[in-house]
Amino acid sequence: MLHRFRFLTGLVVAAGLAVAGSPGIAQATPRPDCSTTTPAAAQKLLRAVGYPTTITSLTTGATAAGTRYCDVRASITVGAQDGSTSVIQLRLQAPIDWNRRYVQLGGGGFCGSIPTAGTSGNGNVDLGYAVASDDTGHVGGGSDASFAYNNTAAQNTWGYLSEHLTALAAKAILKELTHHTPAYSYFVGCSTGGRQALIEAQRWPGDFDGIVAGAPANRQNYLAPLSQGVRELQNRDADHRQIINAAAAAVVNQAVLAACDGVVKDGVVDDPRACRFDPATLLCPAGTTGPGCLSAAQVAVLQKWYDSPRDDQGRELYPGGLPLGSEGGWVGADISTSPTGLSGGGAYAEQVLRYLAFPTDPGPSYALWDFDPSRDAAKLDPMAKVYNADTTDLDAFRKAGGKLMLYHGLADPLITAFGTIQYYEDVVTRYGSLASTQQFARLFLLPGVYHCSGGPGADRVDWLGAIRDWTERGQAPASVLASKVSGGATTMQRPVYPYPLQASYDGSGDPNVAANWEPVPGPRGRH
Repeated sequence: MLHRFRFLTGLVVAAGLAVAGSPGIAQATPRPDCSTTTPAAAQKLLRAVGYPTTITSLTTGATAAGTRYCDVRASITVGAQDGSTSVIQLRLQAPIDWNRRYVQLGGGGFCGSIPTAGTSGNGNVDLGYAVASDDTGHVGGGSDASFAYNNTAAQNTWGYLSEHLTALAAKAILKELTHHTPAYSYFVGCSTGGRQALIEAQRWPGDFDGIVAGAPANRQNYLAPLSQGVRELQNRDADHRQIINAAAAAVVNQAVLAACDGVVKDGVVDDPRACRFDPATLLCPAGTTGPGCLSAAQVAVLQKWYDSPRDDQGRELYPGGLPLGSEGGWVGADISTSPTGLSGGGAYAEQVLRYLAFPTDPGPSYALWDFDPSRDAAKLDPMAKVYNADTTDLDAFRKAGGKLMLYHGLADPLITAFGTIQYYEDVVTRYGSLASTQQFARLFLLPGVYHCSGGPGADRVDWLGAIRDWTERGQAPASVLASKVSGGATTMQRPVYPYPLQASYDGSGDPNVAANWEPVPGPRGRH
């Protein structure tokens, strides 16, 4: 796949020493020279990337562990037919002792900064990987979408181009630094990064050999307005005051755990689909209020939140509502911490509606309250073609030998895991059976895990190690090990099996030890 591609650029090169072999990797270790550039670099990068690309700096650096690397910064200027432009800023860290593997890290939210500008990629650099990431074509905060206001190029780069162009540029630079292209290339991302991961598999199937897509916002133009935004609208009264607040969420959280915590009392709802909980049981007695019960209005909101969002005809707008077990993460994600502000999901939806969602941007004066899901849902379709990564056509990626791992926290309060389950089931339908799909794509559902990380469940997994084993050694992951770390100590470990298998406590030994859990069949689908 990628190791058969060739890219052009013009930086100075140096040869290398020996490294332990791996399938398809030559025994000579390429050792990059990051001391200088050549005048031909810009023209060769242009040919490799297809857009004007410039090396803005080339220095040496070292991680906290002492691993030395070439630190390359570059920019790619992308234009659109309407004359708008967007400049992608990227960073590549190429370790002096490179293992011939390339890793690209996805962003979050609206991005606007380079994830590896700090130390987020250093752990992989210490392991010998060349690591790159980018700002998706603009500089700004991850919760601000104003960069896209009347800017087609910026919408395109954030929507589907930035990761592809970064991959072309970074691998071209590696080629000239070392005389070698990567033997294997990987993409790892969560949330927006998970959407980027699926964009790569669907639109640019030759870029990466192995892809990890976590909690993907793959139905982006529907997710923000019709899932996150609708939840915000449902939780407001006629005066836009919140109905479910932090105190109510705490009551619901305790009631759900009492009903659904399972055999092992660990604060984790193992599978929200198997949990039976009726919000009406929390209704305060007629004519009373109290700290341990809810009003009729609050119960009504809960019933809507746990269901898929629907239009005024009862038709589903988005696949799935909030999962039971997510209540501990509602504050911030679904409930505002400000008396006057929106929740995190509501604010994100409003930004999308102002600057990204429609062919003509309504701009900063547009408020979430102006959006009518029943009236306006169809208006989201044209721009969904720019941002969404929801096609099940993975034919080219599959044919090239690509491997895809999807994962999602089952307690995610921001992007419902039910949408990811539905997407995976749609992929299974396309490829005829679960067995045939699992030859190249597997889904892992993490009990008790919030959005990308956090929550009461075990949330740390070596996804890169797992996708590498599958890609390079043909070892399809029969499970991954998830850990919970608190205060620097591992407090819980659980195996996570490929969907639809689930981990079940075998009844013996410490339930925080992974060996005491075994796989059992789980339900199919999101209900």
